[in-house]
Formats: sequence, structure tokens, C-alpha cells
Amino acid sequence: MALYGAPVWVDALTTRNKALLRRPQRVIAVRAIRGYRTVSWTAATLLAGDPPWELQAEVLAEVYQFRSEQRASGERPSVDQVGRVRALAQRALIHWWKEDLGSPAAGSATVDAIRPHLRRWVNRQHGVLTFRLSQVLTGHGCFGKYLHQIARREATPACHECGAPVDSARHTLEECAAWDLQRRALVAVIGGDLSLSSVVRCMLGSERCWSAVTSYCEEVMALKEAAEREREAAAHADSLRRRRPGRRRRQFALLHPPQ
Repeated sequence: MALYGAPVWVDALTTRNKALLRRPQRVIAVRAIRGYRTVSWTAATLLAGDPPWELQAEVLAEVYQFRSEQRASGERPSVDQVGRVRALAQRALIHWWKEDLGSPAAGSATVDAIRPHLRRWVNRQHGVLTFRLSQVLTGHGCFGKYLHQIARREATPACHECGAPVDSARHTLEECAAWDLQRRALVAVIGGDLSLSSVVRCMLGSERCWSAVTSYCEEVMALKEAAEREREAAAHADSLRRRRPGRRRRQFALLHPPQ
């Protein structure tokens, strides 16, 4: 719906209008990837394989212009001709998008991992993103670094499982000794290079590798989340860590007071 009439208004886009377009696109992309609401527009749209809407508007405008020129000359473009023009415009779009991702304002770890494989990522025929897989790909999730720096739920970014000074998505994927058993099963399928870019490349290579990475993330992140809930519920828990009731939970408590 956001792109209705794009050939008409695409040339009038301003910086402010682009920002307005990106707000709903980010919301949709975050929902599509099952990510945290704090995931940046750059990372969310990249994981969702949804190019910036202003670039998609350019593609629609190019196809429309080709059709208009053909009809103005008294010819009716065939489906194949329109398809070729659209395919060329889509390839140009991926090129423009890749250029735009060269200096991301946020989500640099996600961008660095996927940008080299952008075309394959967008055109892949297998693999879906789960809530826990998205946590590892974005770094926004049950990690000490995220809970400390962004969510303000931890006093330090340290790892509760192994005691490392920083618990990040990279640490969870590559280093944390608590997950050696799960990591060995993953390495047996995708190899020993667990850098995020290499993991993404393997995921794109086969459905088996994608499933292996997803299984690792699901199992490990589920265990981390369960441990985090126990720490939140502990009687001696730091006030930062205690679960904060959201609006719906507060409304439910008002309607159903404890007996």
C-alpha cells in the first residue's frame, strides 16, 4: 500500500519523506523477522529481505516509464519485455542497496554478515527466521551486552554462564564454554568457522546448514532465557533485573486483583 502510485511521487521524495516511509517499514520488518523492537531499520529490513521502499519505488517508476514510452510510440510491450525491464531494475536495486549498506548507522554486525551475500539472501528459496535465530543475527536478545547497554536490565555485560566479561551474540555463538556440546553438533554440519558471515554463507548454501544453525540458536537461547527468568524471579534479584510489568499486564492486574 505504501508504494501505491510510486511512479507519480518518487521524484518528489525528500529526506523527510524517506524518513516517514522508513518508520512503518521498520515496524513491518521487525515483525517479519520476529525480532526485538530495538532492532534498527537497517538490520530489520536487511534480514527481512525488504529493500528500502524508496528504492522499490524507483523500480516501479522505471517499469512504468518503459510501458508509457512503448505505448506512446504505438506499441504494446509484451509480458517478456516488461519482465526483462523489471529484472534489470531489480538487479540495479540490489546494487544500490548494497552501496547504501556500505556505512550503516546501526546494525553493523548484521550488515557485515549479510551484505557480501545480499543477492543470495534476498533470492534464497529456503530458510525462515525464528525469534531465537533473529536474536543471534541481530545481537538484540538475551545477551549480557544487550541487557546492559540497551535494555538496562543488567548491571554489567558479563556472561552468567561462563564468567566472560562480555556476553554478546558472537560470544554465545563462538566462544561460551557452556554451549560446547551444542557447538560441536553445529560445527559437525557447517564447519569450524563460526564467524557470523561464514555462518550466513553456510546457511544460504543448504537447507541442512540453515536447520543446524536454527537448532543451535533455538536450544541455546531457550536455555539462556530460562536462566534469565530464574534470575528475574529470585528473591535477592537486583532491582534492574526484575521483570517490569507492561501496560497490558498492569491493566490485567487492575481488573483481576489478587484474592
